[in-house]
Amino acid sequence: MKPLTPPNGKCLQGGRDECPLVCKYNHFDGDELTIDAWELKCLDCGWRDTIGYRSDEMDDETADPKTCPFCKKTGLQPGQRPCEQ
Repeated sequence: MKPLTPPNGKCLQGGRDECPLVCKYNHFDGDELTIDAWELKCLDCGWRDTIGYRSDEMDDETADPKTCPFCKKTGLQPGQRPCEQ
């Protein structure tokens, strides 16, 4: 289930109780580098938040790069919008 408002409360349309948010998952797998990237975006005001995980910079060993940090879904293919499923 997608969040009703941006997790950090920074929707530019102040006072709104709900934002039309969509999130998207992307994955890049190279010879020595893997990147998992998540984007959450408001379709009305354009606010966006991105979180990316690089295999060569994994600071938080408890984070699962294949789990959406916004809606917590897993097992997704690149290009999917997990919050809409």
